[in-house]
Amino acid sequence: MIPRPSSCTDCTKACAVYFTVVAGGKAISHACCQDCPALQAAAGDGQLPSVALGLKLTIPSPHGRGKCPTCGFRWTDFVRIHRMGCPTCYQTHAQEALETIARIQPGIEHQGRRPLGSTADSLLRLTKARQLLKEALKEEDFETAAVLRDQISDLEGNSLESKK
Repeated sequence: MIPRPSSCTDCTKACAVYFTVVAGGKAISHACCQDCPALQAAAGDGQLPSVALGLKLTIPSPHGRGKCPTCGFRWTDFVRIHRMGCPTCYQTHAQEALETIARIQPGIEHQGRRPLGSTADSLLRLTKARQLLKEALKEEDFETAAVLRDQISDLEGNSLESKK
């Protein structure tokens, strides 16, 4: 606990009001007497005592409020228009962007559509069909295995044609 001074910071009268302002990782203590002019001015004007006493407060800006050093783009601009301003914005707003992407697209596997005949899509379906075929053979489900075998041969035929 921060020790309280026994007398007013501005004069030698006994303290009536103690307050401690914590900002930027530092604590600033101040003591005022009942008749302290700074305290009376603050109460009359509706100001905070720290403002009336002229205490400089360095309050760090909240996370995500920074500007891109290249184009001046803020994260609030992205929230509004859903586009970054320049390539440097991706580095400046990396943490916010990663949080947004994680919320929108769970996992690292592509979830959306692909163009017809894309190689990645064909390979994924081929791998999945082979895995299902192995499971069907283990369970001795030969009807499903026959259907999967036909699908695999069709997928392999399509992948050979696309390579030519």
